[in-house]
Amino acid sequence: MRWSAVSALILTACLTAICAAQTAAPAQLATGLNAILDRLSSTGAVIHARVVELPSGRELYARRADEACIPASNFKLLVTAAGLDMFGPHHTFKTYLAQDGEDLWLIGTGDPGTGDYRLAKAAGETPVTMLERWALELERRGIRRIAGDLVYYDGAFDRQLVHPAWYKHFLVDWYAAPVAGLNFNDNTIDITVFPGEPGKPARYEVMPPVDNIKVINNCITGDKKAPSIQKSPGEHVYTLSGGCTERKELISKPIDDPGAFFAEALRVQLAKRGIQIAGQVRRSETPLDGVMPPPAAKIIATHETKITDVLARINKNSQNMFAECMSKLTGQAFEAQQGRRVPGSWESGAAALHAFLKKCGIDDAQLSAIDGSGLSDRNRVTTRMLTELLTVMFSRPDSQVYRDSLTIAGVDGSLLSRMPGLKGKVYGKTGYIGGVCSTSGYLQTRKGQWLAFSFIYNKVPRKAGSSSDIAEFQKLHDETCTVLYEWPEVKLPVETKPAE
Repeated sequence: MRWSAVSALILTACLTAICAAQTAAPAQLATGLNAILDRLSSTGAVIHARVVELPSGRELYARRADEACIPASNFKLLVTAAGLDMFGPHHTFKTYLAQDGEDLWLIGTGDPGTGDYRLAKAAGETPVTMLERWALELERRGIRRIAGDLVYYDGAFDRQLVHPAWYKHFLVDWYAAPVAGLNFNDNTIDITVFPGEPGKPARYEVMPPVDNIKVINNCITGDKKAPSIQKSPGEHVYTLSGGCTERKELISKPIDDPGAFFAEALRVQLAKRGIQIAGQVRRSETPLDGVMPPPAAKIIATHETKITDVLARINKNSQNMFAECMSKLTGQAFEAQQGRRVPGSWESGAAALHAFLKKCGIDDAQLSAIDGSGLSDRNRVTTRMLTELLTVMFSRPDSQVYRDSLTIAGVDGSLLSRMPGLKGKVYGKTGYIGGVCSTSGYLQTRKGQWLAFSFIYNKVPRKAGSSSDIAEFQKLHDETCTVLYEWPEVKLPVETKPAE
C-alpha cells in the first residue's frame, strides 16, 4: 500500500510537471513571438496572428485572431481549398475546338490554363503550341478552309470581366487581367525587344501573335535607359519606350476582351498553317447546340488543364487571373448543385466559399469575399478562420495535393528566396497589397511536428505604392517561423531573455 501511495504521488507530480510545462511553453512562445511581431509597432502596423498544432488544432499562440483583417493574397488559401473540395484532385478544365456545318467553334468552360506560359514552358512548349496542334488536327482531317465563321463562346462566366472593387489604375497591369469563360496566355500580351541598328527603334516580338493590337515603338537601340511598356486604358494600344542593348522580355500587360483575344490568336495560327477563315470572327451568346460540353461528334480537339496545375499557379505564383477563374468556376458548380444553370460570377463564388466553410464547421461570420484573388482591399478574414481551414485541409485525403500547391521556402514560388534556413520546411502562401503583408501556411518543426500558422499585418505604412514597404515585415514573418521551427523548445530573442 505504501509503495502504491508513493507511486501515485510520483505519477501525480509527473503529470503536474507535464501540465506546467505544457502551459509554460506556449506562454514562453508568446513572449518570443510578441517581441518579434511588435518590433515595428511604432509604424502603426497591426498584427493578426494565430499558430496551432496539427492535427489536433491546439492553439499555441493568438493575437487578434478573431478580428477581421484584410488578407491580400492569403485569401487564395480559401478559394483553392473550396475549389479542390468542389472538383476533386483529378479534375481537368477543358477548352474545345469544334465544327458545326461551315463554322469553326472555340468553346470555353473557364479554364485559366490555356496558353499559360509557365505551364507551357514546363512542358517544353510555347503558349501557342496548343493552337499549332489544333491546326495540325484540322490538316489531318483535310480541312484547309473554313467556309463559315470562327465562332467563340465565352459564356461560362458572366460578362463582368474586371471587378468593380479593383482600383482603376490596376487595370493596365497584368495582376488585374480580365476574367472570362475563354482565357489565353493569362489574358495578357507579352512583348520582347531586341537590339537593332544603333539609334533606330528596337525590334520586337509579340506573344501570342495577333493582329488586333497596336504597338507604338519608341524604344531605341543603344539607349541605356531600361526598356519599358505601358498600356493605354481601355485600348489595345501598347507603347514601348526606353532603350534596348540586349534581348529583354517586358512585363506582361493585360488585354481587354479575353474571348476575342483567344479567337484572334487562333485565327492567326490557323493562317500560318494556310487554313483560312472565309467568314467573320464572332461571339455567340449561346453554346454550340445549346449544350455544354458540346456534342462529342462535333468536337475536333480538346485542351485540358489539370486542377493541380491551376492550384499551383494560384498558390505558388499567386496568379490572380487563375484565382478569379477558380472563384467563378466554383461558384458556377455550386449554383449547379442547387439546380441553377447560370454563368459563374464573383457573387456565386462568394456563396460557394461561405457554404464550404460551414461544411467544414468553420465560423464564416467575419468572412467578406469580394473577389477570388485577394486583390480587393474589401476582402476580410480572420487568422482563426485561416488556421482552422489549414487544420481541416491537413487531415483530408487530398491534404498532400493542397499542401503541394503551396509555395515552399527555399524551393519554389514566392518563398523561393525566403527562409533559406528552413528550406523545405515551410509550405505557405504569401500576400501583399498596399497596407497589407501576410504569410500563412504549414511548418514542420525540427522534431517533425506540423504546425499551421497565419501572420497578417494590416496598416503597413505605404511608400509610394512600392513593394519595398513590406520587406521588413516579411523578415518578421520569417523570424517567427524560425522560432516555430524549434517548437516545443522556445529560443527567445536575445533582447527578451529574462535578467539573471
